[in-house]
Amino acid sequence: MFQPRYLKQAKLLYKGVTRFLDYKRDLLPQAKLDEIETQRAQLKEAIKERDSKKIDILTKDINKTCEKALPEMRNSELAENIEVFFVSIVIALGIRTYIAQPFQIPTGSMQPTLNGIIAEYKEEDPNPGFLGKAAGWFSGTTYLNVVSDHDGELDHNVTVTEESFFIFRRYCKLHFADGHSIKINCPMSQLVGELRLASHIGASMDSVGSDNPDRTQEYILRVAPGTRVQKGQLLARGIVRNGDHVIVNKFAYHFRRPERGEVFVFTTKNIRGIEQESRFNSNWGSQHYIKRLAGVPGDTIDVRPPEVLINGQPATEPGIRRVIDQKEPGYRGYSRNGFVPLPMELLTYPKDEYMALGDNSYSSSDSRFWGAVPRQNVVGPGWFCYWPLTKHWGPIR
Repeated sequence: MFQPRYLKQAKLLYKGVTRFLDYKRDLLPQAKLDEIETQRAQLKEAIKERDSKKIDILTKDINKTCEKALPEMRNSELAENIEVFFVSIVIALGIRTYIAQPFQIPTGSMQPTLNGIIAEYKEEDPNPGFLGKAAGWFSGTTYLNVVSDHDGELDHNVTVTEESFFIFRRYCKLHFADGHSIKINCPMSQLVGELRLASHIGASMDSVGSDNPDRTQEYILRVAPGTRVQKGQLLARGIVRNGDHVIVNKFAYHFRRPERGEVFVFTTKNIRGIEQESRFNSNWGSQHYIKRLAGVPGDTIDVRPPEVLINGQPATEPGIRRVIDQKEPGYRGYSRNGFVPLPMELLTYPKDEYMALGDNSYSSSDSRFWGAVPRQNVVGPGWFCYWPLTKHWGPIR
């Protein structure tokens, strides 16, 4: 989910302060150490509350405190360390904002061109041994057999939370009422869904609708007060394959128009159909979707399975043809109806509007459901799949 820039910068600052404390703890006077740790805790709380004003104040205070934290060091040495740290953050943010942005494929709406996160439940421990785990690291595969290391009552207010390690992996924490938590290396959706956490801990599942590009249902857990987990109890078992990580070229569309047939990324802000379907409020920010660009301004589009007709003629672009021709495993052509309740009529796209289709047409929420993508929402073409090291590694086509 999209986060405001001030939150991202605040999280980077939090990580930077933590690293500063780790590196300089033995040199810091106790009073300064306590002051920095207090400010770091306040910053963490402000991030949780999404309080931009408080974050701005704390950012300035933390910078000043860190700059003055080590008076015994030569000023030039301290200034150099802090300057390098903050310049690195600024450079990284600049690259991400204006040139290239890393992006993880969250769902299966673009399969088999790009894989989303895939989880598979296993009845037995899937542990493949040392060599298998080593190979799994390169292929983005995690083998899970998680049992509780704690005996206690679950926190029925906040039972499971999802966190992330930079952009590479999302994981969950199962929380107990006494403050203990257990880390499970699996995103929330797959943990609650395919890996059956709810049944293992005696929780119920409530549907909250579809908030993703492949129209799969999302659920939240409901745990009754007093629900306990025993030490040694199974929590999650199965295999999780990490979604593809790609680089989006945010520079390209400053010099050329989006081209039919390429994979592109766009934001969902103010696309009413998406907001209504996923119950996502544009005031919260925006999500990012990745699809195949099937129609440009002026095109008249018709879907006649498995074909896409553009201005009355079958599409000829290589990316679209790959889906239609079904010569490679996993491609099934385009669906006219899918989840659409009524047959799709001919659509002519006006100026500055584009049609987006998922390559996995039968399991994709795209322009067939929620309409066109405005030009101002377009971010850039998908350029390169850099992780994991599978057959998808390399330029996106």
